[in-house]
Formats: sequence, C-alpha cells, structure tokens
Amino acid sequence: MDKLKDNFFLGLLLGVLVPMVSYALIMSLLELVLDSNPLRLSTMQVIAIFINFPIFRNLLLKHKKDKLGRGMLFSTFVLAFWYIIHHNMIEF
Repeated sequence: MDKLKDNFFLGLLLGVLVPMVSYALIMSLLELVLDSNPLRLSTMQVIAIFINFPIFRNLLLKHKKDKLGRGMLFSTFVLAFWYIIHHNMIEF
C-alpha cells in the first residue's frame, strides 16, 4: 500500500471503482448463495458507497495518503449526492 502514489485523481478513481466492484460482488454473491436477492437495489447501493469509508480511514491514518483520501472522500460525496438525487429524496 505504501507504493500507491498520493494523488487526488487516483483517489477519485479508487473512490468510484471500489463501490462499483462492491456492488457487483454483493449482487453476485447474494444471488449465488440465496438464488434470489433479498435486498433492494437501493440498499445494495448504500452498502457499496459506505464500503469506501473504512478504506478511506485506513489510507488517512495508517498510510498518511492525504491527497488519495481526499479524492476518495470527494467521490464518495458525489456518489452519495447522486444517490439522493436518483432516489428523489430532495425535491427541487
């Protein structure tokens, strides 16, 4: 992990890819194990977004990758905002 560059744009990319991969894994594993998915799509999306936070915390505290962490945090906020807009939680 120390070989990972401290770059804001790499953090943005990581902050988007981790939830996407997490979402795909959650969906695949649930369907494989249970033959059907008991969770709503919105619940799986929230779980996938929140998986960023332990990784973000680890990057900031243990590895001192501030720029990488900022990129991940920014992309997490953008994804959370997208989630709120997509599910009509705020009326404009």
